[in-house]
Amino acid sequence: MTGHVGGTLLGMDLAIYYSTSHDCAANLAGEAYLMDLPCSRILYLWVNDPCVVIGRFQNPHSECDLDAMKRDGVQLVRRQSGGGAVYHDRGNLCFTLIGDKETATKEENFALVVDALAELGIPAEQSGRNDILHEGRKISGNAFRNTKTKFVHHGTLLVKSDLSVMADYLTPSDTKLASKAVKSVASRVGNLREAKADITVEEVELALERVFRKRYGESEVFHIDFSEFEPASANYRLFGDLDLILRRTPPFTHSFTHRFAWGEATLNLHVSEDTIDSVTLFTDSLDITLAERTEALLVGVRYEAAKIAALHADEPMLDELVAHLLTRL
Repeated sequence: MTGHVGGTLLGMDLAIYYSTSHDCAANLAGEAYLMDLPCSRILYLWVNDPCVVIGRFQNPHSECDLDAMKRDGVQLVRRQSGGGAVYHDRGNLCFTLIGDKETATKEENFALVVDALAELGIPAEQSGRNDILHEGRKISGNAFRNTKTKFVHHGTLLVKSDLSVMADYLTPSDTKLASKAVKSVASRVGNLREAKADITVEEVELALERVFRKRYGESEVFHIDFSEFEPASANYRLFGDLDLILRRTPPFTHSFTHRFAWGEATLNLHVSEDTIDSVTLFTDSLDITLAERTEALLVGVRYEAAKIAALHADEPMLDELVAHLLTRL
């Protein structure tokens, strides 16, 4: 890292930052730090270890398979911008363009990325509000955020990501989850290596850097590990603290209907701050106290498979109900 004085990064009016960390939460904390620097234009490039990044207003329970992620060591991260859930790995390049709010535009930013791909011999086009396509496949998703003084545009470029595992983490169960959280939209995705078999992440980084310099002029380059840079890492938990992410999920209702040997049951759980705070059971069972006992068992329990699996009612009907609930998480 260069230009580091007293916990602050000093640079020119135009700057290019490469993160040497692969921790997505640390990299997002670094992005938040860069948004406050007095530069008119910044290009920030970063690559993450396997993780799922959800938008600011999304429900991770309806976007991700949290158990599969925990099993495979895939990090859950919540960014501060909107948009849908995305899977990142080392084959995916993240870029951020930060500019003065009065002059920076997403159209200009999209053109910069498209021009960088053209330099690599890959024709691409902006599509809709947020995507860049190559031959009809989405190779880049983008999201935006405004501060008082800055316009922030960050996106992904699928270079050689392992798309085969994406569905393992971004395909939730078919359980009915109702909330005001923003849902992701499925897209046909593809890698840049489908257009250029030997392409590397480093090649794409350098192409973006070259076009940035052509557009805006000479720029100072920094390489920095934001996981060890205290002014940025102090905000790590805002992006990567799993408990905090789950607690800040918008309230939602989890519902399912199933026929058991003892009757049909429709169970509605209302979840707030990742805790079941109310339960309603509708059933044609002859047991008229089952609904009350279900409520007593589940209210106050964290909405997490391990916590629910630890419940033991020691009565067959409730245990069956809980066992089926676990299959729907």
